[in-house]
Formats: sequence, structure tokens, C-alpha cells
Amino acid sequence: MADEKEMELISVLNEQERILDSMLDHQRRIYNCVVSKSWDGLESCVQHVNELGNDFAKVDSFREKIAPVSSGIYFAPSVRDVFLRVKTKLARSKVESQSLGKYVGAAKEFIETVMDECTSQQHSSVYTSTGSMKKNYGQSIVINSVC
Repeated sequence: MADEKEMELISVLNEQERILDSMLDHQRRIYNCVVSKSWDGLESCVQHVNELGNDFAKVDSFREKIAPVSSGIYFAPSVRDVFLRVKTKLARSKVESQSLGKYVGAAKEFIETVMDECTSQQHSSVYTSTGSMKKNYGQSIVINSVC
């Protein structure tokens, strides 16, 4: 039978699992918003994921106070299964975040390259108020797109 500390830890781990389930759901929605180019939906989902991340961090700090990961309580039969589920979902969430980060980075680099090529005819340098040089993009650029 699980003692009081194990029961409290299981409760906290179940809350973390609930948060991670919601986070994974919103990360799937982010992917769908990017594919369908639903930028308003994307912004909303990203905001929800950030809020869930903050909630998870609060619960995780509480969990750490109850029982540090280095303690053997996580290998108790009553705790082990829920702990492994949380760790697995946390790893999946990190992979999703890294994938999205790589995609956004590649898209940003592509757009910067296109902008540099499109505006390469402008050779004058522009400086910020602090004296650092910034890119001088044209005042207006028309991009012909077909949907």
C-alpha cells in the first residue's frame, strides 16, 4: 500500500500528466495551424502552450519539493508507472517543440535570404540609434503570390 508521500507524489504526477496531455494537444493544433496557414489560430495555440508550460513549471517545482528526482520513491511500484508516463510525454513535448523551432528557423532563414536577394539593389547602409548597422529593406516590395 502506498504511503501518504507516495499518494501526494502520484497526485502531482497525475496533474503534470494532465498538463502534458493538453500541451501535446495544443502542439498538434499548432502543427495543423501552420499547415493550413491559420495564423490567428497559431497565435492562440502558442499562447496556450506558453501558459501550460508555466503551469507545468509551477507543478514541477512543487513536485521537486515533495520528492527530488534523485530519491528512490520514483521506483516504488505505485509511483513508477505514472512517473514513466509523465517522462515519456515530456520527452514527446520537447521533440515537438524542437521540431517546430527548427521549422520556424528554416522558414525565417529562407525569408531573410529571399528579402536579401530581392533588395540587393539597395546599397546604402542604415544605422540604428545605437550605431549598429541594420538591413535596409525597400520601402515597399510587391510579392506576386498565387493561392
